[in-house]
Amino acid sequence: MNQSEKCHRIQGCKRLYIDAFRAFKPLLEVEGNTFILTHYHADHWAGLPRGKSYIGPCKIHCTPVTGNLLREIHKLDNAFIVEHAYGSTWNDCDGNNITFYDANHCPGAAIVFVATREGQKHLHTGDMRYHDEKFRSYPLLSEAIQNRELDILYLDTTYAKPKHCFAPQDEAIEMIASQVGELLNSNQDIVSEKKQSFFQPKTKAKVKEIASSDVAQAPVRTLVLLSCYSIGKEKVLWNSALQSKQLVFVNKTKHRMLQCIKAHQDVEASSGIIDRCTLDPKKSDIHVITMGTAGSLHPFFQPNFEECALYAHRLNKGYNKVVAFLPTGWANSSKYNRENGVAKKIVDLKEIVKKGKVNGNNHMMDVEVRCVAYSEHSSYNELRACVEYTRPKQIIPTVFSGEKDYAAIEKRFQDLVDSQRAKQAFISKISGIGVKRKAAAIMKKQKISRPQYSTKAVSKVQMPQIMPYKKGRSNLQNKEDKVPHQKLNAPTMSAAKVHEESLVEKCGMSKQNVRQKTIADDAKVAMMVSMGFNPSRSSESLIAKSNNLEEAIEWLLSR
Repeated sequence: MNQSEKCHRIQGCKRLYIDAFRAFKPLLEVEGNTFILTHYHADHWAGLPRGKSYIGPCKIHCTPVTGNLLREIHKLDNAFIVEHAYGSTWNDCDGNNITFYDANHCPGAAIVFVATREGQKHLHTGDMRYHDEKFRSYPLLSEAIQNRELDILYLDTTYAKPKHCFAPQDEAIEMIASQVGELLNSNQDIVSEKKQSFFQPKTKAKVKEIASSDVAQAPVRTLVLLSCYSIGKEKVLWNSALQSKQLVFVNKTKHRMLQCIKAHQDVEASSGIIDRCTLDPKKSDIHVITMGTAGSLHPFFQPNFEECALYAHRLNKGYNKVVAFLPTGWANSSKYNRENGVAKKIVDLKEIVKKGKVNGNNHMMDVEVRCVAYSEHSSYNELRACVEYTRPKQIIPTVFSGEKDYAAIEKRFQDLVDSQRAKQAFISKISGIGVKRKAAAIMKKQKISRPQYSTKAVSKVQMPQIMPYKKGRSNLQNKEDKVPHQKLNAPTMSAAKVHEESLVEKCGMSKQNVRQKTIADDAKVAMMVSMGFNPSRSSESLIAKSNNLEEAIEWLLSR
């Protein structure tokens, strides 16, 4: 998430901050400010001190699952945690109404619907995977959208480029789970007593069949590695366990986090995955590993065959094949990744094992890394569907690399925002104020004067004299110097003649007001484009009105 202040501060709310522990960290010490944590991912809680290091006084508002993680993992004092269930509306110190809804991201993640005291309505998505059916079921949000009242959509633009188009979430989960099931069908293992409590036990006939098999042929024994973040991708784990009829091995840290998210199973069954997990690595052929263990994706997909082979070797369970899954939205981010998403290599353990013995008859490890296009962020098509449904007056991207990227993202969704409402709101804002009088007052306050060029003589005050340089003296005149009054003709603008005539013709400007070097303010152009105006016309109008935004819009609307 970008740390720009505009991504974390809700318009119309003076003291409401979302995932802003780094961007507005000093304000955590100011009583009355309201801080919201949308979910427990490091790029969102970054800046929030851990344990006793946080002394308030600001309280952290979140969902119950995120509250559990703050207490158990972040070790935050419970006195600073305020939990709000999905769908319940609460007020901040300034009387703004706030409602959390499920973000379809990781367990406990929330989108934040805000109805300000002044009547504005905004939606901050935090991190989300847009789900049309879910989002249409949220009462207050749906009502605002139906009444065309949603003002600003603070949008998770992680995958806001057209190239980021991947399969729907359910399809990707089913694809991974079915592949896991197929891979482990060949494993000839007797399930543990704990497995039997969840799955059907093997029959005596099956055990006998295994005993009589030809061991000399060394049947393939496969280990499956699933890459996951600290929390997230539980749906993949859950469905893989069901398809393979196996438990899932997780380490102690992951196990503690899964205990914290179990309460979310009322919203999503997969959040109860802890009931299908084990802390004993030898009781499962499905192991959860951290993202990056099986390979990296930047600047392109680079599998780590050796690390996968060593992981299987250390378990000492006779594995001769490892298949690691790397589920991420970046799998389709480049042509190279798409064409090389499945990588294979035979690794000789004798060449990489530094200590310990390697079985001479079983030292070759078949390693495969599969990069799968699965994410818990919205694809580009889903982002467009979200904006099309919500129809806000404005979107504020929350993930971007710089102002140029920010403007480019805005432009990609320009055709979907409710630009007509944006224009009407602006007209309403300036109507009855007296735009020219307001502009004059602003200029007077800022002590700005516009030079008036003329073909007639101008006084010394209107056009300062520039004296030729003379050796031994400064070009700056002393007070005692007497400079005779001279008639000066207006500066010639032959180099800008074409530009001048264009402005006179297109914008209705008099030649007196044409400046030789007038440039449109890029930020104001971007703002006008977000309202639905044509970029070139926006630039022309700003130049015509000396970068006065209100006058430029009024001029365009009058045409």
